[in-house]
Amino acid sequence: MKKILQNLIIIGCLSAFCFFSYKIYNYNKEEDAQRKLNDNLIEVAVNETQKEDSENEDDDKIKLPIDVDFEVLKSQNQDIIAWLYSEDTPINYPIVQTDNNDYYLRRLVDGTYNQAGTLFMDYRNNSDFEDYRTIVYGHNMKNDTMFGTIINYKSQEYYDKHKEMYLFTENKSFKIELIAGYTTSSESNIYTEPIKNSNNEELMQIAIRNSTFESDIKVTEQDKILVLSTCSYDYENARYILLGILREIR
Repeated sequence: MKKILQNLIIIGCLSAFCFFSYKIYNYNKEEDAQRKLNDNLIEVAVNETQKEDSENEDDDKIKLPIDVDFEVLKSQNQDIIAWLYSEDTPINYPIVQTDNNDYYLRRLVDGTYNQAGTLFMDYRNNSDFEDYRTIVYGHNMKNDTMFGTIINYKSQEYYDKHKEMYLFTENKSFKIELIAGYTTSSESNIYTEPIKNSNNEELMQIAIRNSTFESDIKVTEQDKILVLSTCSYDYENARYILLGILREIR
């Protein structure tokens, strides 16, 4: 009887090992597929621009770090509405939008099922980023892809090195001046309050008050806010959100 029990324990351990080995293999396989697909998109539609030294800080004179070919992107997927870029980080991705917040949660930009998903805009938002508050979701991946590095803004030092990002659409380009980042619940008013009106002063005050870093950038009622949202593991259904002001580059 004792030997039978030992054999059952060994079989159970082997089964568990095989199961978790398969899960790890499948996870790594999906991460690799996501990375290859995005690298292909970058190769055909995104070009780095040459930096130019300039003492002029006027936004009109900003030299954009990349050029994005939306004609090529649209030929790949009509749901692509923007491209998000953060210099010296892994963030260099398309943003998609469809009529719900579920489809791209577990699908790549080509529609194939993948746990990594795709960065997607909240379906309630206008795709032109003209709403007062636009929400973009992405997974907190362990290998730092997608929004895996957003969590790093819990550190003031990281913010000091990455104070801005860039957003490109078919017709406009924006610099994103990051103003706050904090952990909140998935039921937070930042998600549930109307996102198309400008009566969001209280939400911005909460964000700045609870921010994990300090920014000296002031927010006005006229500013358009971009909210980048990802999972956090501080508690159940926690989210880390990063907020930035969209400054159009003309």
